[in-house]
Amino acid sequence: MKRRMYRAQLKERTKEKFVLALEESLSEWRQELQRQGMLAGSLFEKGDSLFLYFETAGESFKWEWPAACRAMLETWPGGSDGTSRLVVPMLDIYHDGEGESPEARCEDRERIGSLARLKPEMYGSYIFYHYAKQEETPNSFNPTYMIGAHEEVIFSYHERPVSASASGVTRRTWPAPITPDNWHDLMRPHFIPWTDGEQGAELWVKMNALLTL
Repeated sequence: MKRRMYRAQLKERTKEKFVLALEESLSEWRQELQRQGMLAGSLFEKGDSLFLYFETAGESFKWEWPAACRAMLETWPGGSDGTSRLVVPMLDIYHDGEGESPEARCEDRERIGSLARLKPEMYGSYIFYHYAKQEETPNSFNPTYMIGAHEEVIFSYHERPVSASASGVTRRTWPAPITPDNWHDLMRPHFIPWTDGEQGAELWVKMNALLTL
Protein backbone atom coordinates (compact mmCIF):
# COMPACT_ATOMS: atom_id res chain seq x y z
CA MET A 1 0.00 0.00 0.00
CA LYS A 2 1.24 3.49 -0.90
CA ARG A 3 0.23 6.52 1.17
CA ARG A 4 0.02 9.94 -0.54
CA MET A 5 -0.73 13.55 0.39
CA TYR A 6 -1.74 16.46 -1.84
CA ARG A 7 -2.41 20.18 -1.56
CA ALA A 8 -4.79 22.35 -3.60
CA GLN A 9 -6.07 25.91 -3.40
CA LEU A 10 -9.58 27.22 -4.01
CA LYS A 11 -10.17 30.52 -5.73
CA GLU A 12 -11.63 33.18 -3.47
CA ARG A 13 -15.33 32.93 -2.62
CA THR A 14 -15.82 29.59 -4.39
CA LYS A 15 -15.86 27.17 -1.44
CA GLU A 16 -19.63 26.68 -1.18
CA LYS A 17 -19.97 26.21 -4.93
CA PHE A 18 -17.01 23.81 -4.96
CA VAL A 19 -18.41 21.67 -2.14
CA LEU A 20 -21.79 21.47 -3.88
CA ALA A 21 -20.19 20.46 -7.19
CA LEU A 22 -18.06 17.86 -5.41
CA GLU A 23 -21.07 16.36 -3.64
CA GLU A 24 -22.98 16.12 -6.93
CA SER A 25 -20.00 14.40 -8.60
CA LEU A 26 -18.99 12.26 -5.65
CA SER A 27 -20.30 8.86 -6.76
CA GLU A 28 -18.64 8.99 -10.18
CA TRP A 29 -15.46 10.53 -8.77
CA ARG A 30 -15.13 7.81 -6.13
CA GLN A 31 -15.53 5.13 -8.79
CA GLU A 32 -12.86 6.77 -10.97
CA LEU A 33 -10.43 7.04 -8.06
CA GLN A 34 -11.00 3.37 -7.25
CA ARG A 35 -10.29 2.47 -10.88
CA GLN A 36 -6.98 4.29 -10.53
CA GLY A 37 -6.12 2.20 -7.46
CA MET A 38 -7.46 4.20 -4.50
CA LEU A 39 -8.18 2.10 -1.42
CA ALA A 40 -9.21 4.92 0.93
CA GLY A 41 -9.02 8.69 1.09
CA SER A 42 -9.97 11.84 2.97
CA LEU A 43 -10.34 15.52 2.04
CA PHE A 44 -9.78 18.34 4.55
CA GLU A 45 -10.05 22.13 4.33
CA LYS A 46 -8.83 25.22 6.14
CA GLY A 47 -9.97 28.51 4.63
CA ASP A 48 -9.47 28.18 0.89
CA SER A 49 -6.80 25.48 1.22
CA LEU A 50 -7.54 21.81 0.50
CA PHE A 51 -5.51 18.83 1.66
CA LEU A 52 -6.00 15.22 0.57
CA TYR A 53 -4.81 11.90 1.96
CA PHE A 54 -4.97 8.79 -0.23
CA GLU A 55 -4.03 5.15 0.21
CA THR A 56 -3.45 3.37 -3.09
CA ALA A 57 -2.78 -0.16 -4.22
CA GLY A 58 0.21 0.54 -6.44
CA GLU A 59 3.05 2.93 -7.22
CA SER A 60 1.21 4.61 -10.10
CA PHE A 61 -1.74 6.83 -9.23
CA LYS A 62 -2.97 9.43 -11.71
CA TRP A 63 -6.14 11.26 -10.78
CA GLU A 64 -8.05 14.46 -11.52
CA TRP A 65 -10.69 16.54 -9.82
CA PRO A 66 -14.27 16.18 -11.12
CA ALA A 67 -14.77 18.35 -14.21
CA ALA A 68 -17.36 20.50 -12.42
CA CYS A 69 -14.79 21.46 -9.75
CA ARG A 70 -11.77 22.38 -11.85
CA ALA A 71 -12.69 25.97 -12.74
CA MET A 72 -12.83 26.83 -9.01
CA LEU A 73 -9.25 25.75 -8.27
CA GLU A 74 -6.09 27.82 -8.53
CA THR A 75 -3.27 26.47 -10.70
CA TRP A 76 0.22 25.59 -9.47
CA PRO A 77 3.24 25.92 -11.80
CA GLY A 78 6.06 23.43 -11.99
CA GLY A 79 4.59 20.27 -13.49
CA SER A 80 7.11 17.78 -14.90
CA ASP A 81 5.85 18.53 -18.41
CA GLY A 82 5.83 22.29 -17.87
CA THR A 83 2.06 22.54 -17.46
CA SER A 84 0.13 24.05 -14.57
CA ARG A 85 -1.52 21.76 -12.05
CA LEU A 86 -4.68 21.90 -9.93
CA VAL A 87 -3.06 19.85 -7.16
CA VAL A 88 0.51 19.32 -5.96
CA PRO A 89 1.96 16.26 -4.22
CA MET A 90 3.39 16.76 -0.75
CA LEU A 91 6.72 15.33 0.35
CA ASP A 92 6.50 12.47 2.84
CA ILE A 93 8.72 13.70 5.67
CA TYR A 94 7.51 11.41 8.45
CA HIS A 95 5.43 8.29 8.93
CA ASP A 96 5.29 6.67 12.35
CA GLY A 97 4.30 3.30 10.92
CA GLU A 98 3.27 1.80 7.62
CA GLY A 99 -0.46 2.34 8.18
CA GLU A 100 -3.05 -0.37 8.09
CA SER A 101 -4.84 -2.13 5.28
CA PRO A 102 -8.34 -0.78 4.52
CA GLU A 103 -9.73 -4.16 5.53
CA ALA A 104 -8.39 -3.65 9.06
CA ARG A 105 -9.84 -0.15 9.42
CA CYS A 106 -12.98 0.32 11.50
CA GLU A 107 -15.59 2.28 9.57
CA ASP A 108 -16.38 4.50 12.55
CA ARG A 109 -12.75 5.46 13.14
CA GLU A 110 -12.15 9.22 13.15
CA ARG A 111 -9.81 10.54 10.48
CA ILE A 112 -7.95 13.67 11.56
CA GLY A 113 -6.11 16.20 9.43
CA SER A 114 -4.08 19.00 11.01
CA LEU A 115 -2.06 21.87 9.64
CA ALA A 116 1.09 23.69 10.77
CA ARG A 117 3.68 26.09 9.36
CA LEU A 118 7.46 25.83 9.61
CA LYS A 119 9.98 28.64 9.85
CA PRO A 120 12.01 28.54 6.59
CA GLU A 121 15.33 28.53 8.44
CA MET A 122 14.17 25.52 10.55
CA TYR A 123 12.86 23.40 7.68
CA GLY A 124 15.95 21.23 7.30
CA SER A 125 16.24 20.66 11.04
CA TYR A 126 12.60 19.58 11.29
CA ILE A 127 13.00 17.02 8.50
CA PHE A 128 16.31 15.76 9.91
CA TYR A 129 14.92 15.02 13.37
CA HIS A 130 11.70 13.50 12.03
CA TYR A 131 13.62 11.17 9.74
CA ALA A 132 15.76 10.08 12.68
CA LYS A 133 12.68 9.47 14.84
CA GLN A 134 10.96 7.58 12.03
CA GLU A 135 13.93 5.23 11.68
CA GLU A 136 14.93 4.88 15.35
CA THR A 137 11.52 4.50 17.01
CA PRO A 138 8.89 3.34 14.49
CA ASN A 139 5.33 2.77 15.74
CA SER A 140 6.07 4.70 18.92
CA PHE A 141 3.08 7.05 18.60
CA ASN A 142 0.32 6.07 16.15
CA PRO A 143 0.99 3.76 13.18
CA THR A 144 -1.44 5.74 11.00
CA TYR A 145 0.37 9.06 11.61
CA MET A 146 1.99 10.74 8.60
CA ILE A 147 3.30 14.24 7.83
CA GLY A 148 3.57 15.74 4.35
CA ALA A 149 5.27 19.02 3.42
CA HIS A 150 4.88 21.58 0.65
CA GLU A 151 6.63 24.94 0.89
CA GLU A 152 6.25 26.15 4.51
CA VAL A 153 3.06 24.14 5.15
CA ILE A 154 2.99 20.70 6.78
CA PHE A 155 -0.10 18.47 6.84
CA SER A 156 -0.48 15.66 9.35
CA TYR A 157 -2.95 12.78 9.13
CA HIS A 158 -3.87 10.12 11.64
CA GLU A 159 -6.79 7.99 12.73
CA ARG A 160 -8.22 7.17 16.13
CA PRO A 161 -8.82 5.07 17.96
CA VAL A 162 -6.14 2.64 16.84
CA SER A 163 -4.86 -0.51 18.45
CA ALA A 164 -2.37 0.25 21.21
CA SER A 165 0.88 1.16 19.50
CA ALA A 166 4.11 -0.35 20.68
CA SER A 167 7.62 0.57 19.68
CA GLY A 168 8.62 -1.38 16.62
CA VAL A 169 12.00 -2.76 15.63
CA THR A 170 14.46 0.00 14.84
CA ARG A 171 14.73 0.40 11.08
CA ARG A 172 18.16 1.98 11.09
CA THR A 173 20.93 2.68 13.58
CA TRP A 174 23.81 5.15 13.68
CA PRO A 175 26.85 5.51 15.95
CA ALA A 176 24.70 7.35 18.53
CA PRO A 177 20.93 7.92 18.87
CA ILE A 178 19.65 11.20 17.43
CA THR A 179 16.06 11.35 18.73
CA PRO A 180 16.11 13.47 21.93
CA ASP A 181 14.14 12.81 25.10
CA ASN A 182 12.81 16.40 25.17
CA TRP A 183 11.11 16.02 21.78
CA HIS A 184 8.36 18.62 22.20
CA ASP A 185 10.72 21.24 23.60
CA LEU A 186 13.01 20.71 20.64
CA MET A 187 10.19 20.94 18.09
CA ARG A 188 8.45 24.10 19.34
CA PRO A 189 10.99 26.62 17.91
CA HIS A 190 10.53 25.11 14.43
CA PHE A 191 6.95 26.42 14.04
CA ILE A 192 5.23 29.62 13.01
CA PRO A 193 2.29 29.63 15.48
CA TRP A 194 -1.28 30.20 14.40
CA THR A 195 -2.87 33.05 16.33
CA ASP A 196 -6.55 32.54 15.54
CA GLY A 197 -7.19 29.44 17.66
CA GLU A 198 -9.61 29.23 20.53
CA GLN A 199 -6.70 28.65 22.90
CA GLY A 200 -4.62 31.51 21.51
CA ALA A 201 -1.43 30.74 19.62
CA GLU A 202 -1.33 27.10 18.47
CA LEU A 203 1.28 25.10 16.57
CA TRP A 204 -1.11 22.61 14.95
CA VAL A 205 -4.71 23.39 14.01
CA LYS A 206 -7.26 20.69 13.27
CA MET A 207 -8.90 21.02 9.86
CA ASN A 208 -12.49 20.41 8.82
CA ALA A 209 -13.09 17.05 7.16
CA LEU A 210 -15.06 17.59 3.95
CA LEU A 211 -15.46 13.96 2.96
CA THR A 212 -14.23 10.40 3.43
CA LEU A 213 -13.69 8.15 0.45
